[in-house]
Amino acid sequence: KKLLCIGTSTGGAGTSTPPDITAPFLSNITATSTTATTTQITWLTNELSTSRVWYATSSPVTTARPLFRVVSSNLVLSHILNLSDLIASTTYRYIVSSSDVAGNTATSSENSFLTL
Repeated sequence: KKLLCIGTSTGGAGTSTPPDITAPFLSNITATSTTATTTQITWLTNELSTSRVWYATSSPVTTARPLFRVVSSNLVLSHILNLSDLIASTTYRYIVSSSDVAGNTATSSENSFLTL
């Protein structure tokens, strides 16, 4: 019997893509469309990534002890998360975070907004 081989084998000597070790870059972090009880937190990333917002009425806001959190596992470049059931005339502090498919995570510094 004859064996017929089609294709090539690199024998382990082929090139490979280096692992992704860089977290997404966060930019344009903003609270928009704020009312007495709602707001939208928006930001951009330079690669597809998840969306998370931690928020509280006191500082510092940390991911370890968040008062409130909103999450989306959708991989996007333009992030929009809606916060609801807020208290009128209250200053909220928040941080955003995004993780890429490799698990690299970027977290913002603290920002704030005032409900109407």
